[in-house]
Amino acid sequence: MAIMNVTKNVKNQFSNDKNLAMRINFYKKYTTNKYKFADWLFDKYVFKKNMKILELGCGNGSHWEGKIETLPDGCSLVLSDFSEGMLDLVREKFSANENVSIKKIDIQEIPFEDETFDIVIANHMLFHVPDLNKALLEVKRVLKDNGVFYSATDGNGGMRPFLHNAIVRFEPTSTAFTEQLPFNLQNGCEILPVTSEVSRVSLSIGQFSKSFSLISILSTNLGSSEVAPDEAQ
Repeated sequence: MAIMNVTKNVKNQFSNDKNLAMRINFYKKYTTNKYKFADWLFDKYVFKKNMKILELGCGNGSHWEGKIETLPDGCSLVLSDFSEGMLDLVREKFSANENVSIKKIDIQEIPFEDETFDIVIANHMLFHVPDLNKALLEVKRVLKDNGVFYSATDGNGGMRPFLHNAIVRFEPTSTAFTEQLPFNLQNGCEILPVTSEVSRVSLSIGQFSKSFSLISILSTNLGSSEVAPDEAQ
């Protein structure tokens, strides 16, 4: 099992948003792309009236800041994470929104009935899941017929080799950032179609960045290839 999808390690890393906020602030400081990553994601989402939406692994909810108000009439949103520390921050931000509910959820055991949601979102978190097959079957189960699953993930290249090379200048024996992501842009289209019974999930690739994050949008009804702006987020 890869280190990054060992449950204990993930819980320690994301017990609060300190590490996540550090990463977000890093991108904000060094980005040259005026097209914000969250805006790019929301330009890919297709929300319609009265949809039920579930986000798994929402972190501190920063992507939804200023976005909830733009949801079409009648939409309901469940923001979830398995970190109470993250959810405390999400509650502070969004508990006043009547169309938003906040729940602690493990993607491997989603506590909703079959065919509940029109859209399920899981961004930058599938590579942390110990049993990916089980998780994807759960996503499929709670999606309605013709529902859509969106997932953003990183590529195994991007800034990871750069960070590793920078670290080994000071710690020559370091193996930091050499681990291959269990779920990534390169293997995503192989994992989803062959994962038990998840054959109705097809792949649409959108490249947000050549040098940093590589993003894939995986859904039940999107199949065309898309290329987004090519600078860092």
